Amino acid sequence: MLQSSPNIAYLKAAWAAFAGISGSNAGQSYEAAGLSFARINHSTLVLKDRVQVSTMPLHYTRHELRTGFLGRIENEVRKAISQMEAVLLRELCIPYGHELVVELEEGLRQLRRRGHRSLSILIRPCDYEALETRAQIEMRVFLDSPRACLFASLSDASGMKQVDVLAQAPKRTRVPRAAGYAELAQQMAETLNAAVAPYLSERLAA
Repeated sequence: MLQSSPNIAYLKAAWAAFAGISGSNAGQSYEAAGLSFARINHSTLVLKDRVQVSTMPLHYTRHELRTGFLGRIENEVRKAISQMEAVLLRELCIPYGHELVVELEEGLRQLRRRGHRSLSILIRPCDYEALETRAQIEMRVFLDSPRACLFASLSDASGMKQVDVLAQAPKRTRVPRAAGYAELAQQMAETLNAAVAPYLSERLAA
């Protein structure tokens, strides 16, 4: 069964709604936070800038409203990361002896506990491989809109020689933005493939 695409407009509105009544804004009125409400039968629709961001019962607390935002955000994040993982597994040239690790559950735990807005997708050496060249790559993906920060380094087996393969890359490729998460993953794969390939064609220790 095909999974639906994440709703980017919802993600942006829901994060803005959450921020409006959290942290330093925890005591701010709903009106000041830009939230409006509509009662439908036995439910309350919550809107931020005309985008429906939650459905609540008639009576609820501010904490329950924040928790409701994060619950629906989590659903959209799962869709986004599923899209990205599929693209990366298809398009990214993962170096021999390395694996792609999506830290989804840890990212979602931090989202639920702290309202954290990012998670990491890693390329790292498999524990059982003795490698001449080891890659350490992090794709830090933001959960409020399709954007990311890329970090990538290669080292020799001893760890004494290391190179940042994105050091000379323009900012727009190291900090990519896109209209959607699948497009973002495609951009990241193209950037990393181009940056890593030249170094894997020859030994770092040479």
